[in-house]
Amino acid sequence: MILLIEDDQITTHILTALMKRQRWECLVATSCADALQMISSVPTDLVITDINLPDGNGLDLVESMIVKPWLQDIPVMICTADGKRATVERALGMGCVDFVKKPINVDQMQSRIGRALTRAPRRWENWREMIKRLRVDGRSFFPLLQLAREQLVRLVEKLERWNPQTGDVDELTADVQRLRSAALNVGAVRCVSMIDFLWTGSASEQDVRDLAEALGIEARSFEKAIANRNAGLATLGATAGSAR
Repeated sequence: MILLIEDDQITTHILTALMKRQRWECLVATSCADALQMISSVPTDLVITDINLPDGNGLDLVESMIVKPWLQDIPVMICTADGKRATVERALGMGCVDFVKKPINVDQMQSRIGRALTRAPRRWENWREMIKRLRVDGRSFFPLLQLAREQLVRLVEKLERWNPQTGDVDELTADVQRLRSAALNVGAVRCVSMIDFLWTGSASEQDVRDLAEALGIEARSFEKAIANRNAGLATLGATAGSAR
């Protein structure tokens, strides 16, 4: 999913049309506030942001992203009319993968977005490698994916309700480790890496809050994987029906 943060309608139309042609999924935010809400809830592969936004500065938005460990590896492209040297240096110094000066050259933009997408966080193990590792077929794998997703949702709910005064840390840690095993079994590599990176076992307020937010995003990734699987089965069913 590409998150485009842009308040100019012409630029938005050009870029969304380009992404539609390339079959790149895209969401559009027109403000920093909308963008923060989206990137905190939707699995994002690339952010493309303007700098001058109605409620703030796009570079400040990037700074607020990179302090969160579960967002800091998402590649960011800047697309702006502000080509001052200081602006470019600040953007690249933050780790932005590209800086595009408006007006946009559509052909060049297509290749630059494609290049940036190669740096997107890896969320899932390769399907063929996973099936080979687990020694199961696609029909056997799908129930595992559903069960892992249910475990993930339950854990996120538990983290969001966590009370450090009354909660059982050992029990919570066991739940986290069970989810890690379930995620590993279905090739949800980013879910596993977020647990390894964010969970120290102390169940501090910061650890719990960070893990809840990170896993909440991964829950959407599971939902998308299941929806894609169901859509594939529906397509196969329709094809078989028309063949008869």
